[in-house]
Amino acid sequence: MITDRKELRAVLREKFPRNHGQLLPALHFLQHEFGHLPDWAMEVVGWHLGIPASEVYGAATSYTELRIKKPGEHVVRVCTGLGCWMNGGKDLLSGLAHDLQAKPGETTSDGRITLEETLCGFLCGLAPAVEVDGKWQGRATAAAVHASVNGAAKP
Repeated sequence: MITDRKELRAVLREKFPRNHGQLLPALHFLQHEFGHLPDWAMEVVGWHLGIPASEVYGAATSYTELRIKKPGEHVVRVCTGLGCWMNGGKDLLSGLAHDLQAKPGETTSDGRITLEETLCGFLCGLAPAVEVDGKWQGRATAAAVHASVNGAAKP
């Protein structure tokens, strides 16, 4: 794992040509490497690509699959697209928020679960859809979500 600016600069030089079009691939690389986008790493990406920090931050906060805060041990993303919303996604999201005592975008006080919402999981035919630790579940229920995170929270 990359631990400092110097090491990250070397990896970026090796993997990403210095042009503006490499911003999203570089941010996805950081997300994969760290599980989120640390401020210092986004700064190094901006420096490497010659992009202002404000533009890097803007890109990082515009995509729901990228996160700037370190997530909990488990990440639960509830789809709130129209199909999911109408087929129970709204109730599922509010129920999970109540059960976990964390609003969407927050992590539980014990740091185990981060609850997020996404505008579309592209599983409309299987609504409501929930992603748990990168794996999507269709026709999701609160019980199934809790089981997926190995009883980290009780319904």
